[in-house]
Amino acid sequence: MIHLLDNGKINFLVNVHYGYKECMTGAGVAMHHLAYLLAKEGHNVYIFCEPEYPHENIHTIKSWRTQRLFGAGVHSEEGEMRSWEGFCYQYSNTVAIYDQDNYGNWFGVHHKARWILYDSAPYIVEEWGDDDYYFNFGGYYKAPSKGIYGGDLTVVNYGFDVFKDYGGKREGYCHIWHKHTSKNASKIVEKYNSVDVSDWKDGGHALLAEQFNKYEYFLTYDQKSFYTIAAALCGCTPIIVDPNTNENSYYRKDMTPIEFRIEDPAQLFGVAWGFEDLKWAKDTKHLVRDYLVEYDKQIQQKTVRDFIKFWEDKCNI
Repeated sequence: MIHLLDNGKINFLVNVHYGYKECMTGAGVAMHHLAYLLAKEGHNVYIFCEPEYPHENIHTIKSWRTQRLFGAGVHSEEGEMRSWEGFCYQYSNTVAIYDQDNYGNWFGVHHKARWILYDSAPYIVEEWGDDDYYFNFGGYYKAPSKGIYGGDLTVVNYGFDVFKDYGGKREGYCHIWHKHTSKNASKIVEKYNSVDVSDWKDGGHALLAEQFNKYEYFLTYDQKSFYTIAAALCGCTPIIVDPNTNENSYYRKDMTPIEFRIEDPAQLFGVAWGFEDLKWAKDTKHLVRDYLVEYDKQIQQKTVRDFIKFWEDKCNI
């Protein structure tokens, strides 16, 4: 039996069970980075796999899959049931952090934070408590039908030391088809002779940065993605393809480039909202890095501190 610490700090249970090698998703990256930032602020953090960003305040509780479930995922594709080492905790100072895809209250704790990293599925939200607090990633995802808004929590590891422009020769187009992809995607590949760079996960972020330094343009249908930012940091101009005609568009189809940038300020510079917006992306690509460094300091780090203060008040710490 593991005894969570009782040292005057909050015990944050961050519900992440996979490292990047097993499953690299945007949510997983965000959860690992959040664990590190909470630990860096001096609180106790417990996760259920080896940390991607080790810190002396991050502790591991072993977990394992007990059952694979088909037709139970966030998009009715698949899910799983897991078990973990037994642990005991103080009722008053323990906070579980679940993402929007987590059913119920896995750990049975009193304090629960639901982190909305993408739109939550109604049939999952139904199992949440009415008094659960939810925190919105950046404030631009749809509010769930249950719970109490606790604030924004925006955490992105921009990888400034990895994603950079090597200054070498680049040409042509590359693409990654992920969310919001149109059924016409194959025609875009053919038209621009675009190269699929989806296999970057085999080599991690270093390989992705290497790929983005080979090409002039990065094509994607994904309107809420770190890929566009990573590409822009590497000097590869990202183009969100056909946002006003794509049948799978996340935003309304009459959204203008200015409205898009207001909705998602992290993509203010260097990102084209359709091919017609390419001039803006090219003219502002030199502003991307300095802007994101300042954005991280002024916006993201503040939301983490606000999140901690919220739970310090709730836990009377």
